[in-house]
Amino acid sequence: MRKFFLVLTAFAAVVGAREYQVTEFSTLPKSYVKDFYIWQKLQKGVTKSEAEILYKQIKRLSPKLFNAFAKYDIDNLSRKKYCKGLSAERLIGKNGDCVQHGLSLYKASISDPKLVSKIASDIELFYPNLSKKYQAVIKKSFDEFIKLPPKLLIETFLAVGKAYRKAYLNHPLPPSLITKLSSYTAFNVMVDRIVRDQALDKLQKSLVEIDSSKLNANANFLLGMNAIRYGELERALGYLELSSHKAKTAFDRDRAIFWRYMLTKSKTYLTTLTNSYDLNIYTLRAYELLGKFPTNIIYDINPKSTTIPFDIKDPFAWLKFKNMVQKEFKNHKDKVAYLLKYNTPQTLPHIAKLLYRFKDNKHYFITPYSKYLKNTPLERRVLIYAIARQESRFIPTDVSSSYALGMMQFMPFLAKDIAKKFGMIDFKLIDIFDPKIALKFANYHLDYLEKHLSNPLFIAYAYNGGLGFTKREILAKDFFKSGAYEPFWSMEMVPNAQARRYGKKVLANYVIYARHLGLGVSLTDILQTLKSPHRSY
Repeated sequence: MRKFFLVLTAFAAVVGAREYQVTEFSTLPKSYVKDFYIWQKLQKGVTKSEAEILYKQIKRLSPKLFNAFAKYDIDNLSRKKYCKGLSAERLIGKNGDCVQHGLSLYKASISDPKLVSKIASDIELFYPNLSKKYQAVIKKSFDEFIKLPPKLLIETFLAVGKAYRKAYLNHPLPPSLITKLSSYTAFNVMVDRIVRDQALDKLQKSLVEIDSSKLNANANFLLGMNAIRYGELERALGYLELSSHKAKTAFDRDRAIFWRYMLTKSKTYLTTLTNSYDLNIYTLRAYELLGKFPTNIIYDINPKSTTIPFDIKDPFAWLKFKNMVQKEFKNHKDKVAYLLKYNTPQTLPHIAKLLYRFKDNKHYFITPYSKYLKNTPLERRVLIYAIARQESRFIPTDVSSSYALGMMQFMPFLAKDIAKKFGMIDFKLIDIFDPKIALKFANYHLDYLEKHLSNPLFIAYAYNGGLGFTKREILAKDFFKSGAYEPFWSMEMVPNAQARRYGKKVLANYVIYARHLGLGVSLTDILQTLKSPHRSY
């Protein structure tokens, strides 16, 4: 235990998030947090030799880091960036590797066919497959498209964009070709694109009766949805059964089982769902239909301690503490005993995250940092908790792969904009690691979103994908209108994969927090407003 105490003391010595010198980065664990700090360092300026040192330490070359390192001509990135910015006309005569970076298939599809044809001819010897894809794209012919080798056909289909697919590729796929395509993993993604795009009706019809045994759980689920669309309910049940068997996550398995219930109304499926390891909109709906509510929820952790093991505003202190606990404690009972010694109001989210085990079938719906929300209306508190739980599990220093920051996962541009509106002249992005500031910004941003939206599901879509996306791609389309399987059908068909899953997760969180905090809103209530022709956005 002395070893742990010394580690703890080292953690406690670090006060708050701070800037780091280039020489210090090698001591920090490789992570998205470190990538974010490297990005910040590059923006302020380093020497080329320092940039080379930092380049070797990144976890992922994100677009932000790509652009930042390109300025220093690291790993030939400046040339790649240069090529990406060239028009089709300026790519003529360039080497194949430059063409590969500069002329995507989408870009080729909207460029002058004569120019693309010349480029395809120039690179044919060394890049034959890319040349074939360019030639297929500019012909704008479905018959020519299906002559591509199956692997290239899938790659081309996924790359050209929705408008091109609608205009030139919406024709039935021959059964023999589907059989060949289904041997490729990427065909799972192609099925996703086809089924979710309402404009591809002819392609959809050709997928109603296919052998899906080689496809994954998600593709089988979507084939089930596609069969429902065309009234083939027995086939849909077959696809959904296969999806539930192939599912690798409880969420995906529950989704397939729930839709089998939707088609059969058999309460057996509801009972199965209430035995799931996960809490989601499918299991919660099953509980409500059976007149029950899950009992495997932990709302708080006791006892509380006064010993804070690290500064909660320092992301690296949290990472080091987490890594130490995971490395040192192989026995779960010993780990629990150790963690409970440091379960303070400030570190409740961190302790909950480290205590969670999937096989325990216990879910933490904690309400940390409540002192910063004491004057906030109950409905808003429920919404903030629902979003924060999904965004970060309430970890104040969480950083995503795209550098969304803090407990509420603000993108840097949005955090800066809100800080400006609050008059925070000296605001630094690392200030968002303070829970008080994060929650203040969240309240401000939700005030803005709620001027346009009121339903928690739509607010969740907007929080994740943006208000413009929500209005343009969801509310202005044929989603959440009347229908036998609404509003679940629309929840499955929302076009943005991240927003689609995010909305479901936040909605489930919202229902649980609403019950816990006494808001008096059930999932049934929310679903009713979603499918009402007079619903409030």
